[in-house]
Amino acid sequence: MPDYKDVYAHQAERYEVLVSHEDHEHQLARALHGLEPRLREPGALDVAETGAGTGRLTRLVAEHARRVHAFDASAAMLAVARRAFSAAPHVSLGVAPHEALPLEDASVDLALEGWAFGHALSWNPGGWQDELRRWVAELARVVRPGGTLILIETQGTGVETPFFGGHSLEPFHAFVTGELGFSHQAIRTDYAFATIDEAADTLGFFFGERMADAVRAHRWTVVPECTGVYARRR
Repeated sequence: MPDYKDVYAHQAERYEVLVSHEDHEHQLARALHGLEPRLREPGALDVAETGAGTGRLTRLVAEHARRVHAFDASAAMLAVARRAFSAAPHVSLGVAPHEALPLEDASVDLALEGWAFGHALSWNPGGWQDELRRWVAELARVVRPGGTLILIETQGTGVETPFFGGHSLEPFHAFVTGELGFSHQAIRTDYAFATIDEAADTLGFFFGERMADAVRAHRWTVVPECTGVYARRR
């Protein structure tokens, strides 16, 4: 498998190409609007995001938010994101770790992360539960009473059923829906490409050669992706 820390630090442009192909049917926006209906109302919400990366979630929430504070640990990823928000003064981007967001207590209505917290299981295998508790507590700190916390993580790439055949984030799912008290829904955020070769090359970059081989074997131009959306009220 690729070194994801290296990808985020040095291959942000390729990562942006990858994520631009995901969720071609716009299922994630529908899920977010269902969990936080105020996202449909222009200027109704202040939003905080951690692990913003190149801004794929930021784009979904920025359209109607009053203010978006988006943070990531990688300056390189945020440099790519800034291109999308050069004419959006209500969106601010900054470097910050998950456990220390530079925001006041109870200052936003919605706090979310996408495809970031799940890395704790591989990067800190002996202490990932404590790390997740700290990260979720930081999201809760910045959310006003009655606001919403949302976590988004993969439940399997190249599979049509969540966690089919086993997946490294099954313990994450059990922990956040159990001990941390999040509700959960599973959605499909399939990737779509013009050609099989484009699909294999793009997904192989991030998920490794086994994924590229599976794409070619199935002759996929639409590659199934299962995604978990977890929510909790403050």
